Amino acid sequence: DLMDMLELSMVDFMPELINDPNNSDKYLSNEVLAAANLGVYLVDGLYQYNSKEYDTGYNSMTAAKNLATKLGMGSGFDEMILERYSDLNPNVDSFLVILNESIIASETVLKEQDRMRIFAGLIGGNYIEKQYILFNIIFKSNRELPETSRLITLREILYATRKQMNKLPEVIALMESVKKETDSGIILNELKAIETMRQQNILPEDISQITPPQIFENQNFLAMFEKIKEVRSMIVAVPAP
Repeated sequence: DLMDMLELSMVDFMPELINDPNNSDKYLSNEVLAAANLGVYLVDGLYQYNSKEYDTGYNSMTAAKNLATKLGMGSGFDEMILERYSDLNPNVDSFLVILNESIIASETVLKEQDRMRIFAGLIGGNYIEKQYILFNIIFKSNRELPETSRLITLREILYATRKQMNKLPEVIALMESVKKETDSGIILNELKAIETMRQQNILPEDISQITPPQIFENQNFLAMFEKIKEVRSMIVAVPAP
């Protein structure tokens, strides 16, 4: 539903936002990192497909399938893609629902705790990539337009962004529930920092009445964008050999 909304919003496609599909194998040293980037590549692929960037979208989906296969859930991946696009009324985040079924039916024998850690990593990466793309659209797209016109164009994007922001406590709770003592917890702490910002009611309740300065000059909103970029950089960074 988020990507369908982007398609209708007439905003510019930004290829620089996409994580390099050639990096997928480099994330395999850590299952949770691999799962997080699986979530990233799924969002990237849908963003590209819905922007009619089919060739590059295919590359992102291939990277996602590579990670899914290495994590032991590759057999359900093609069915997941087919079901997502054959369903005339897909549920919100239906991709994740179907992918969760693939994890549960994984070819790899995983303890429940390990399986949940993979799912939590995937949810975390998926969440951050959605916000990363949405915030970039808000602050960087259609800059040639006057701010008032930009705001009208972005109104649906702002609704979607706030909706995604409100899901953050659930993401944090899921990641906390499966965290191991040996995990660094750095990304989780960064998500909590974003949540502290979110609790400041950065966006007005009635977005239909919002003014350009409340968005484009909103220092708290800009600070959240910077923090999202930091967390996203941590997720997609290629580990040292």
